[in-house]
Amino acid sequence: MAGMFDETMNGLRSVIDSAAKRTQDAFSGSKNYVERAKLRSTLNDYYRRLGKAEYEAAMGGVSSMAEINAIIAKITELRQQMYAMEQSSKVQRGGTVTCPTCGRLVSGGDTFCPGCGTKLQ
Repeated sequence: MAGMFDETMNGLRSVIDSAAKRTQDAFSGSKNYVERAKLRSTLNDYYRRLGKAEYEAAMGGVSSMAEINAIIAKITELRQQMYAMEQSSKVQRGGTVTCPTCGRLVSGGDTFCPGCGTKLQ
C-alpha cells in the first residue's frame, strides 16, 4: 500500500514539475516579447526624430549634423539590441539563428558558426 502511495506521489510531483517548467518557459517568452515591443517602440521614436531632424536641416532649420549623427548612433545601438534579443529568443525556442559575421543560418543550439567559426553565444 505504501509503495503505491509513493508511486502516485512521485508521478504527481513529476506532473507538477513539468507544469511549473512550462509555465516558467511561457512567462519568459512573454517577458521577452514585451521587452522587444518596448524596444521597437523606442526605435520607432528615434526614426521619427531622425526624420524630423533631416526635414529641419533640409528646410534650413535648427537641426545640425551632430544631432543627426547622434540619432543615427542611437538607432544603430537599438537595432543591435533588437537583433541580440531576437537571436536570444530563437535560441531559447531551439530555432535557427543567423551568424552575425557571415550571415549563415545556424542551429540555435550551436555554440560556433560552422561556416566561419564565430562564437554565437
